[in-house]
Amino acid sequence: MISARSFFRSGAIRAGAALALAALPARAVALDGPECSHTITRQNLAACVLAAHPDLLVERSELPVLRARRSSASTLLPSNPVLAVTGSQRRASGPGGRSALEWSASLSQELELAGGRGRRIAAAEAELEAGREQVRASERASVAAGWAAFFRLLAARAELELSERLLSASERISRVARAKAEKAPAAAADADVVNAFTLQALRAKLQAEQALADAGAELGYLLGRDPSAAAPAVSGALEPLPVTEPSTLNPKALAAAPELRALAAEHSAASERAAALRRERVPNPTVSLFARRDDFDERVLGVGLTLPIPLPAPVGQTHAGQIAELEAHARRIEQQQRQAKARTQLALAHAAAALRSHRQFVEALPPAAQERAEQSLRNLGSELEAGHLTVREALSAQQALIELLRTHLDERRALCLASIELALAQGTLLARAGP
Repeated sequence: MISARSFFRSGAIRAGAALALAALPARAVALDGPECSHTITRQNLAACVLAAHPDLLVERSELPVLRARRSSASTLLPSNPVLAVTGSQRRASGPGGRSALEWSASLSQELELAGGRGRRIAAAEAELEAGREQVRASERASVAAGWAAFFRLLAARAELELSERLLSASERISRVARAKAEKAPAAAADADVVNAFTLQALRAKLQAEQALADAGAELGYLLGRDPSAAAPAVSGALEPLPVTEPSTLNPKALAAAPELRALAAEHSAASERAAALRRERVPNPTVSLFARRDDFDERVLGVGLTLPIPLPAPVGQTHAGQIAELEAHARRIEQQQRQAKARTQLALAHAAAALRSHRQFVEALPPAAQERAEQSLRNLGSELEAGHLTVREALSAQQALIELLRTHLDERRALCLASIELALAQGTLLARAGP
């Protein structure tokens, strides 16, 4: 199982995720079941991942908790009213003593006059905003992981097809080599060499099948399916996402980065919590109304005021330690913000350089040249049977052609993955990316 975060292979790329997917909507776009239950394409991949990724479902479940915390912070009164009722009967000692019934009732309410409620609401709102931005960041990282699994699946399928062609060519050369060995015992060594190459081709085919199964299971997990079930059907070309190579970062993309926005919200929440604790240093008065009947059968109505006496620390409670902790946490977040912005430029530079390098290699072998290399690989058996090549020459040519085709396929896969990393770094990863 590969999580969204484990997709990023280096610290620079992880920092680049701070600018991910500025073009994506803030909320997941859920597709109807039938659209995601059949073929996954470049058009519906992002929406299907956003609708069903198990990790995202867990992330989103945190938002109701933060909304409930925001609701709790908006309570008007700092505490509930207190109603106290007492009653007693007094009887004088001695014969003929008089008895009297006494009772009293009071209603008291604590009042908050320093404005701490507003600070608590602001802190809860900032925490909720931080949670929303973290969900957006997870959504965008999940889409990036979905694109990576999609491209790996396409590449694994192409690798399997190439391995099957290689195995077929090796078996054909092996048959010719065995036939020659039967006529000329001196050629037996060539037949053994060919058998070794055939076993390598078989091993490559089995590895390609394993890679295809792994990529299918990974994509199935990201789509909320059983990874042990059949791999999702995919359709699309192994082509990179449409990205450019900017020399500098777009300030708008930096401002819209969900990770940085989440850090800003966390900083605001810590500052508001500290301000709320400072407001709590101001004592809350308690106002009370009372009524009483005493033994003289007199009824008394009155108003009372209770005011706590604040004492300095460490004798009294001033929240000094909690305030210092929150302020230190806010300063730490400021450092994290500066670090994230600096590492973002580094991630952009690394991703752009990787994309440029892989694109140059892929363009060095145009489709026409690739077709000629594949045709030459298919013709090796015929050339060997016609006597135009020796067994050793055919094997050498086969190895060179296979190495070229495999390297080209690896570079195409790397180019696609590099386009995802660059799109994350510059904040332009698209929900739809071409046909």
